[in-house]
Amino acid sequence: MERFDGNESENKKNRAIENMADVEPVEYEKGKLIRGGGFWHAVRTIALPVLLAVALVATALWGDEQRTLADGYRRNSENIYRRAFTELCDDMSNMQTALGKLRVAAAPGQYMLLLDDIWRLSGSCVSLMSQIPSSHIDTAELNSFVVRIGDYARSLSKKALEGEERSEDDMKRLEELYTKCAEISRELNDRLSIGDVPTAAITNNDYFLSASGTEEDDKQDEDIDKFPTLIYDGPFSESSEKREAKGLGGDMIDQEKAKQQAEAITGISGFELTGETDGTIPSWDFSSTENDSREVDISISKQGGKLVWLMGSATGTANEVPPKDKADELKNAALEWLGKAGFDNMKATYAQYYSGAAVINFAATKDEIILYNDLVKVWVDVDTKEIIGADARNYLFSHCERELAEPAISPEEAEARVSVNLEIESRELALIPLTPETEKLCYEFKGRCGEDEYIVYIDAQTGYEQQIFVIINTENGQLTI
Repeated sequence: MERFDGNESENKKNRAIENMADVEPVEYEKGKLIRGGGFWHAVRTIALPVLLAVALVATALWGDEQRTLADGYRRNSENIYRRAFTELCDDMSNMQTALGKLRVAAAPGQYMLLLDDIWRLSGSCVSLMSQIPSSHIDTAELNSFVVRIGDYARSLSKKALEGEERSEDDMKRLEELYTKCAEISRELNDRLSIGDVPTAAITNNDYFLSASGTEEDDKQDEDIDKFPTLIYDGPFSESSEKREAKGLGGDMIDQEKAKQQAEAITGISGFELTGETDGTIPSWDFSSTENDSREVDISISKQGGKLVWLMGSATGTANEVPPKDKADELKNAALEWLGKAGFDNMKATYAQYYSGAAVINFAATKDEIILYNDLVKVWVDVDTKEIIGADARNYLFSHCERELAEPAISPEEAEARVSVNLEIESRELALIPLTPETEKLCYEFKGRCGEDEYIVYIDAQTGYEQQIFVIINTENGQLTI
């Protein structure tokens, strides 16, 4: 009997609640619903797919997060591998250089320093190889070779400390190690040049012993040219960090006087002041576009009105070393300009050619002695022989009146201190920097050992072997290391 309390809508509401509360159990037969159901069955029927969908979305999001995290780990690992491989290439190159210098080192002190460098670099290479993703078998040959170099250098150090002289067998062994090290270093750096850096398992052949004459090698040769060439100013170019500029002299000049000096040095009018530079060489900075619409910037020191730097642009894009007669013409043009700019008694030392310009380094001379601290770098347009740039900061930091003592040993005595393995081609006196504030008068000997060129500096007072440099000839000029 239906209850009635006068409120029909309230009765309907109560009946609905009773129906929801009094739900029969659900029964199925052969997959069909035969009894029960109601509200909670409907809820379960709808909620289950929704929950599954939510779980699926959550799983997908979690998977994306894990994949992103894994990609981050992979990129970090690859960066570590690339850095280790790059440092390995550098250390192998440095070890090759040290082995090469050993062949022409004569002074015991220099000999010991080079052996110590080789032993240190050997250990560094072994450590770096352990960070590269390859198995022990993949790097076994290279690892063994590098370890042998370090052990051999250590054994030579012990012999030297005990007063034993280098034997012919030692020199032959060093020559063999140098040749092999140069071969491996070249292979490693060729791969680095084209971006072929190991970030996964690699085989022995693919690691550093590539077959010659393959299409891949041809690609390497082509791609190497795409990378920038190292520009080096000579063996003592990095000696410009001085406490004060010694080569300024003269009185302080104003902006107008500096502008007149800029026009006199360049032959260009229309310079406008662009600013002032503070620091160790305070200067007035100017710019002009009246040189065939090409911008020219110049800086003149406030003290003494000296050229600090000049920079324009070349008309061409050539990068190769020109024929000797053309190179001589460019040097003579730069030398003539230097005299007009107030730099007298200069001598060309090293040159590089790139972006249509010859970058020639000049050192001051005194009584035919090269003063390597007093350097001026000059840019000459290869096509027009026009001076388009100069950097005189080294010169201004270092140039001063010097009282040079007479050599205590003769050229012949100095030459006797040079290794017999160096076939000497030239000999000069030179004042070289040892520290930013220390210079030494030395005999400079240039020569060859096999196919390699070296510079050896023998102290003109003591006969001590002060420095050894390797001359690297490239298609763009000469480098020294």
